[in-house]
This record gives sequence, structure tokens and C-alpha cells, in this order.
Amino acid sequence: MIIFSSSIILGFIRLALLFLFLFYLNKKFINGSASNNFLEFFVHHWFKYGSIVCMLLFVTVQLGFYSMLNCLFILSLIVFMDVIGLNNVRHFPTWFSTTSKKYTQKLLRNIETKRSLIDWVAPKRKEGRGAGWYIFILLVVVAGITFGSRFYFFRYDLYSLSGVWINDLKRVVDFDSQIWFMNSMAVSGDLAMVNFYGKLADISPEIALQSMGILESTLLSVLIFWVIRRITPSKTLAPILAALIFGLAYTLTPTNIYFLLQSKPIFLGLAFGLPAMVFLLKPGLLKFRLHNYFFSMLFVFIAIGLIDLFTLFILFPPFILLAGIFTRRKSKRYYLAGIGGYLLACLAVLGIYAGLCISYQTDLMIFIHSNLLSVSSYTYIPQLLLPFERLIDYYQIATAAAFALLLVFAIFFKENWRASFGFLLYFNLLILLSHLNSPWIDADLMNQALSVLMPVVVGILASALVRIIMPLSLKVEKFNFAGVTVLLAGILYAAVYYQKEMVRSLTDADSVPKQVLDAYDRITATYFPFSYAVVNDNSAQVLSMNKHFFMNYDDFIADYPKQDSIYFKNVKNTKFLKNNPQYVIPKSILLFVFKKNNSRMYGDYVDLSPKLMKELTMLKNRGRKVRLFYDNKNIMVYEIVNEPDASRIPDLIF
Repeated sequence: MIIFSSSIILGFIRLALLFLFLFYLNKKFINGSASNNFLEFFVHHWFKYGSIVCMLLFVTVQLGFYSMLNCLFILSLIVFMDVIGLNNVRHFPTWFSTTSKKYTQKLLRNIETKRSLIDWVAPKRKEGRGAGWYIFILLVVVAGITFGSRFYFFRYDLYSLSGVWINDLKRVVDFDSQIWFMNSMAVSGDLAMVNFYGKLADISPEIALQSMGILESTLLSVLIFWVIRRITPSKTLAPILAALIFGLAYTLTPTNIYFLLQSKPIFLGLAFGLPAMVFLLKPGLLKFRLHNYFFSMLFVFIAIGLIDLFTLFILFPPFILLAGIFTRRKSKRYYLAGIGGYLLACLAVLGIYAGLCISYQTDLMIFIHSNLLSVSSYTYIPQLLLPFERLIDYYQIATAAAFALLLVFAIFFKENWRASFGFLLYFNLLILLSHLNSPWIDADLMNQALSVLMPVVVGILASALVRIIMPLSLKVEKFNFAGVTVLLAGILYAAVYYQKEMVRSLTDADSVPKQVLDAYDRITATYFPFSYAVVNDNSAQVLSMNKHFFMNYDDFIADYPKQDSIYFKNVKNTKFLKNNPQYVIPKSILLFVFKKNNSRMYGDYVDLSPKLMKELTMLKNRGRKVRLFYDNKNIMVYEIVNEPDASRIPDLIF
């Protein structure tokens, strides 16, 4: 599975490099201030433009012109207008003339002073540059550890090629056919993002789907790191601890290890929701004018509504109420603008889905209720250190301890811990909601939400404890690589040592689905689209959509020998083939043959291998070239070459 695994890693690296390049452009030409570090750039632009991307996907699919190029073109126009400002857009000739003169003069001045190539390329050096690198390194470490941790549990994954996975992949691929809603009437924004990610990272839809669960977790660990930095005074120790609790502490959070790779709409919804929560409590962090703040909140809530209704309608209302208590008085106008954005977004989302329900003749309340429930995932958490109810009790004790400490800091030292108070109360309010036994509140989805907020609680408590030992902690917090290294090493050691028994108790998943996906990934990378056909079980047909022709085993055994015979008898008779296209065969046929003890991979659970090998022998006797393309523990893929050097990409190029 080396190719398959490397494709997942390669997609992640490409996405990371893209963000780094965009950060470089932003730092070089737009905002060169020291406060504009990579973490702030990433979170702010994810919040602002990530939501716009989600809306763009929806609009372009509905209008029938969705493609990566169209979306990137429209997004580029939006970013350009946002950067130069609407006033300059209205007076574009004047702005263009002024800007051109400015940069021409700068260019001539640089040529006269004979600036080095490095000075031309490098961003302007500002004070605090070292702090920016320090934060970037911490971010890479946190993201890398979370990604590696999730990737390690790939061996236990039960999601790959399951019925849910096949259905999800079908929905992912359908976006290319301009289909957003299917008969299932499910909210699909998260899978639209999977489709777009696959195109952006240049990986196949199935690899993008396999990657999304890891990508969501990595994204959330980075956002949790940022949240703790923004709602507490701790800038290093508590944020690292909180992020890695989410990334590593499987015995302390209700995470289903066997379905870690499954894309979770609530995770992607909270990836937009966590920054929105912080910006509701601290609108000054966005540095937006009131109307810009309103539209940003409006867009992000619409995006959440397109991704996950549970996050929009169940998780956010209690937080918005709490935010009204803990937002500063001078920020109340922004808070009201945020509420306005939320309410208008809810109306827009309900309007979209009401129109959908009218089109499909479905009741709106039934649609909403069905999308507030989890039907494709469940919380199976035998790995927890304690029974789930007792674990929740300990987290509530932690919130009480943190709350008491924060009260002392707020009352006696006049410190501002408003945002932390809000998150602590919000966590307990969600626990209260989970005990209501309401048919509108799904316990599994609530547990998934709590698994994201539990590390935030730990981070707030850790920050409060760090505050107690302030003189010592300040020395460690201020760019002390030794202290941070010790903390990281301690967390990693504890994660491995105290969870090794849990890991040993896990059951390895069947490796056949992963080997099937590995074979498909290698096929996609080797062969030119629609120059070949794949022979496999009907359940795997979705893997062939928009990439190549597909033939099931029954058709291959019953019909292909006759088709092969007629085609090669008339291979030079172009008139006959033109009038009888049903006899034209692909330039190559790739046949999946499962080895002994894997007959379950055949649709009717009957071992077809002897019949398939018999067909291959017959084709060899007819003079067809048959070669082994892929061989693994459980699978062999044979290539039947009908036209030499006409299907493989290297053969076509060289």
C-alpha cells in the first residue's frame, strides 16, 4: 500500500505548500507586519475565504458550471476586489495607474541600488520575525504529530470500501456531474469540499475521501492551538497541550478509532465554527469594519449550514446566547451584527432547503430532522480510560476548577478571562443538552462535538495553572525551545506509554479494501483516462466513474470473449467497427483477481478466480498479450493488452 499511502501524504504536502506560497505572497505584497504570522494568516483566511469557497461550490454546481478552474477564477476575482477595496474597484483605471507608477518607481530604485536577488524575493524584515518563525515551527509540529497520529491508525480503519464509503464516494464524484442533492436528500457541503480538495491537491476522489478525516483532524488541532492562544494569556504551553490532547489522547476523548478516516461533517462545521465563536467573543481580532464583519459572519454561517445542520441549529444557538453575556460592552454592535449574520444565514439556509423540499416533494421538517441525526457514523469508544459518563464528570470537575481560578484572576487581579468563561460554560451547557433525550439532539453527534471541546477545556485549565506560576512560566513561554521541546517530548511519551495497552487491544482491519484502493490509485497514475476498462465487482463501479470504462465479472465471463473475437476479426475493417461500436473494445483491460480466501470480495461470495484465470488462458491462446500489472497479498491485477503502447501514459509520452 506504499503508493496509496504516499498519495494521501502527497496531497497533504501539496495543500500545505499552497498555503505557504499564498502566505509568502501576502507577506511580500499585502501585509508585511510582524503580527501577520503564518498561524494568523491561515486562520483568518480559512475563516474568510474557506466559507466563500464552500458557497462557490454550491452556487456553481446549481448553475451547472462547477469545475476547479471556474471556482479558482471567481475566487481570485473576489480576493482581488477584497485586497484592493471596493472603492478602488469602482475607480479601477485611477488605481491601476497609481499602483503601476508606484511599483515602477520602486523597481527602478531597486535596480539603481543593485539590490541582491534575495532582497528582491524575500519579504520585508520586520521586528518580531523570530517570533513568527517560532510559531510556524510549533504549528508544523502540532499539525505533523496530529497527521501522523491519525495516519498510524489507518491499519484499523473499517471505513474503506464499506457501504457508507461507497455511497460517500458516489456523492463526491456526482459533483462533477453538477449534482449536489441526490434522492437521499442529505446535506453534502463536506463532500463537496472533498471533491474540491481532490482537484486542488491533484489526487483521485477516492484518495481525497480517504484523506479528509485526517485533514479535518489536523485542521482542528491547528484551530484548537489558535483558540487557546486567543482566549487565554498562554501562548505556547497551554495551546500545545490542548492541540495534542485532541491529536493524541484517544483514551480521553470519545473518538471512534475504527472510523478515524471517515469525513465528519460536524468536524468541518466546527472548523469554521471555532473561529466564529472566538470572533463573536472578540470581534476586534478580525479588525473589520462593521459591515465587513457582518458579511463575514453571514458567509461562514451559510457555509456551516451547507456542511452540517447540527452545528448550525444545535451547537451555535447556546453559544450565541452566552456570547451576549461575555462580549465586552464596547463590542456589542459587532455582537449584534454577528447575531444578524447568524439569523440571516439561517433564513437563507432554510430557504435553500425549502426550495429543495418543494422540488423533491419532501416535508421540510422531515428533511431537517433527518439531517440532525447521524445515520452513517456511531460512537464506539471501548478504548476510553474510564466509562464515558465518569469521564464527562471529570471534565466537568476540570471546568469547575478552571472557573474558580478564573474568578480569582478576574475579581482580585482584574484580568480579562471573558472568552474562557464563555467556553467553559458552553461546554457544560452542551452536556446539559445531551441529557435532554430530545429526538432532535443526536447523542453521537454531540459526542463528536464534545471531543473537539474537551481539549479546549484542558487548555483553559492548563492556562490557569500556568498563570499561577507566572514568573516561571513566562520564562518558558518566551521562545524557550528547550522548555517546549521537553513539553512535546513529555506529551508524546505519555501518549505512547499510557495508551500502548489500548493500541494492542485493537483489531487490525481487513487489508483487502486498502489494497484495492492502492491498485486503483496505481492504475489512475499509470493509464490515460478512458483508454482502458477495469473488470471488477459491481460494488466497485463507483471507482470507475469519470475515469475509465467498467465491466463487471458476469459481463466479462459471458460476453467479453465473443466481443474480443469479433473485434480482432474486423480490427482493420474500420467501416464495420464504425457501424457496430458495441464490438469496439478498450485498448487495455485491467482484471482484478482476488486470491484464495478472499472470495467475499466477489459480489455473490463465490470464488470466481478459476473462471477468470480460464478466460485469461483462452485470451492468451488467441494471441492476446496478458501481463501482471499489480500483485499484492490478496489481489492480482492483470492487463490484457489489445493495442500496444496506446494506454499507458509513459508509452504515449515517450
